Amino acid sequence: MTKRYLIVVLLLVLLGILLVMGWPSTDAPVSPAGSSSGGAHRDASPLPQPSTPQPDAYHDALRRAPGLAAPPASLIGTQVDGHLQVDASGNLVINPAVRQVFDYFLTALGEEPLNDIQARLAGHLDQQLPPDAARQAWQLYEQYMALRHAMEQLPEHDGSVAAMRAAVIQRHDLQQAYLGPAAADAFYGLDMTYDRYMIERQALESDDSLSGSEKAQRLSRLEQTLPAGLRQMLEETRGPMALQQRTRVLREQGASEAEIRALQEQQFGPAAADRFADLEARRAAWQRRYQDYRLQRQQLIRSGLSHTDQQVALARLQQRLFEDKELARVHALDRIHTEEP
Repeated sequence: MTKRYLIVVLLLVLLGILLVMGWPSTDAPVSPAGSSSGGAHRDASPLPQPSTPQPDAYHDALRRAPGLAAPPASLIGTQVDGHLQVDASGNLVINPAVRQVFDYFLTALGEEPLNDIQARLAGHLDQQLPPDAARQAWQLYEQYMALRHAMEQLPEHDGSVAAMRAAVIQRHDLQQAYLGPAAADAFYGLDMTYDRYMIERQALESDDSLSGSEKAQRLSRLEQTLPAGLRQMLEETRGPMALQQRTRVLREQGASEAEIRALQEQQFGPAAADRFADLEARRAAWQRRYQDYRLQRQQLIRSGLSHTDQQVALARLQQRLFEDKELARVHALDRIHTEEP
């Protein structure tokens, strides 16, 4: 009887401790924090360490979501970038789309407080994912934000190849430490590959011991080491620039528009020639609109109106001739030119 009584007392004490301290969490972390163990030289300064995510932050943000006002202007009429997925067990699938979702909401920084942005994100996670996966996504978001802050604290490098290599290694170590290997690769793998490619490209281009042909051969071999998708992106970037340069040379040599078009199709294909022709047409239309605006702007400046009236009339002229998204470009071009009202 006494032994049974003692057992009951011990069970009650244990139950009381669990109620006070809280039941152990069954949520598995999205990814373990750890740093890479590569043999490259590391900076001697210690890396910032990840902070522990706040367990109640997700629920706090989720409770605020229904009371939010309309989205900021930059998000109105847009769709969330990235499609969140879960596996057969209901866990979050960690892929580049997760970072795209985070960055979509974070683009509103400066338009609304971070607390509102996080509430919108929490509401989206709750709508798109099962509860466990939503919590996993939120934990990953907190790790991602801590990583962003840590990378902002990294010192500037001097632009040398050695310093850039060290900076890439340091960023990679931070990403691994804060996100874990799987999420770090999903979020930053392509960025890291491109950064390393550009560093090695710069090293080759600045190597005076190589001849022009040797540089070209090594640069070509270096590009072949890139993933196919990244090589295609580079080709798509270079294509319009090469086409524009070739077209300018042909015009300087006196070629007709028909001859230019035929050579463009022969060298770059009909689709690329069509895209370039459309781009040139839009550029020409822009230049005509901007030149018309400049003439009217000059008339306003010389009209004798007061400075305030000039500003009002100029704003009306800009609103009439340009779309809102074009006004930043107009203002930048105006600053380049000399006279200002």
